[in-house]
Amino acid sequence: TSLVPTMASSGAAASAMSESATHAEKLVDYLNASWTPYHATANARAKLLAAGYTELYENDVWNLKLGGRYFFTRNMSCLVAFAVGGKYKAGNGAIIVGAHTDSPCIKMKPHTASGKNGFVQLGVQPYGGGIWHTWFDRDLRV
Repeated sequence: TSLVPTMASSGAAASAMSESATHAEKLVDYLNASWTPYHATANARAKLLAAGYTELYENDVWNLKLGGRYFFTRNMSCLVAFAVGGKYKAGNGAIIVGAHTDSPCIKMKPHTASGKNGFVQLGVQPYGGGIWHTWFDRDLRV
């Protein structure tokens, strides 16, 4: 098979690239609006509600249904979302995927703007457990 795109496939490739750019733009919008764990949780909560998920509360009795989509938050800095499969049977196990938004968290230091070689540089302070040895030799730039 040829790896050179044909005229017919180039339209599909352009469409796929456009779709990828749209997803990337949506991610950047989400990240720009989610600059703390609290903002990230609030934005994810709004997206889940808009997508038809049901919000649960930890202290309530949950009445989960097959095919249902649910989530709950804790302290508005943690969010857990899950779906119950339409063919789920108790005892068959579950698949869990996790992520977190609080660490590592790069926070800008106050009053540290400087410039070098035409770039504006901002001092930052890390919080959490990043792989810092890869960043020791450079400042972050905006």
